[in-house]
Amino acid sequence: MFTRNGSTSPKASGEPQRLDAMRLQPASSPTTTRSSSEPPPAPHYQSHSETVIPTGPANDGSGSGISIIGQDLTIIGQGLRIISKGKIRVEGEVQGDVLGTEVIIGDVGKVTGVVSAETITVFGSIMGTIRGIRVMLESGARVEGDVHHQTLSVDEGAQLEGRVRRAQNADELRPDLSEGPTSS
Repeated sequence: MFTRNGSTSPKASGEPQRLDAMRLQPASSPTTTRSSSEPPPAPHYQSHSETVIPTGPANDGSGSGISIIGQDLTIIGQGLRIISKGKIRVEGEVQGDVLGTEVIIGDVGKVTGVVSAETITVFGSIMGTIRGIRVMLESGARVEGDVHHQTLSVDEGAQLEGRVRRAQNADELRPDLSEGPTSS
């Protein structure tokens, strides 16, 4: 969830205001003629004081959403935790922890930190601990770190350097998707 604190917030209590509660208006665009078989163009949004890029889930065709960290994006932060209550795909670079219901590390995706999800599919590289009920290392995957799993599959061509441990109970592998700070 994205939040924004500001002195112009209508709430006097100082509570964060949800980004999706901001007044967004479609940017005006010239009228064009298109055939009825063409899909309408994607909307662009503007707020009154700043440009806002919608960050909602993309449609993957299955009816469920997926959040994507693109190839041109590098996210770095001390104590950083990216949390998705759904599916997240990393195509860029993350130096921090990635948690979700399902995490996919794409071909050029790179994570340095903990990756925790019920289902984890790795095509790219992870330097850190993997904690998942179902972990799949696809051909071309490079993992340097420990893998805690209930079910593990390693395709030919995947590289794994680290310890592998099968958990007795899947509940100990479920990611904590709460948004508060962790107590380590």
